[in-house]
Amino acid sequence: MRTGGRPASFTVADVIAAGKRIGLNELTMQRVADALGVTTAAIYRHVPSRADLETLVGEAILDELRLADDPDEPLVAHLVSFALQLHRFALAHPGCASYMLRLFPRGASGLRLMEEELLALGRRGYDPAAATVIASGVSIIALGLTVAQEERATIAGSPVVAQALASMDDSALLRQAKSGIPHHTPEDLFVLLLSAAVEGLVARLPPGAPVPDSPWAHKPPGDPTIPTTEKTP
Repeated sequence: MRTGGRPASFTVADVIAAGKRIGLNELTMQRVADALGVTTAAIYRHVPSRADLETLVGEAILDELRLADDPDEPLVAHLVSFALQLHRFALAHPGCASYMLRLFPRGASGLRLMEEELLALGRRGYDPAAATVIASGVSIIALGLTVAQEERATIAGSPVVAQALASMDDSALLRQAKSGIPHHTPEDLFVLLLSAAVEGLVARLPPGAPVPDSPWAHKPPGDPTIPTTEKTP
């Protein structure tokens, strides 16, 4: 591409490389322009919008993610492993979890990852529709927990955290609860919550079962406000 009769001093590949160095959390047209030593107008000649910039950089980051799958691993263990791989990768690439939660897939890298997981679930007895429901549910939960952990990390050690902990210590009931919880890491909690969620999802939609008319609607006993798929005689 030429601007002002002179060869462009950078390419889209340079934009992507600069964006990856900046990271999705801090990504802006201005930050990329500053990193490349050009104007934002020059960036816009290569990349039409901020959304396009995010997609270019996000897909380049996701291209580095390679999901491991042991074909002999049982279904629940596989799904927890899948979630944990997403979690660890997203923590290593701040902003990646939010990027995937907003819209997925939105490019070749996301499509590859989704197809790989659908194939992995297909090997465990799911048809593409059911595999999509299961994989999407696990991904949303995993990435949501990742975003929550990232948010907590931004305020770790701050006065507001100290104040919150002090407030908890004022409650005898919360002190008792805290003393009964063994030491654990954020990843320990992640695995606990994901394992329970995965077991529930698999129980609702086991391998070989078709996707019901409304797989996400579950009516607790006695609750008339939530639709049910049960048919009346």
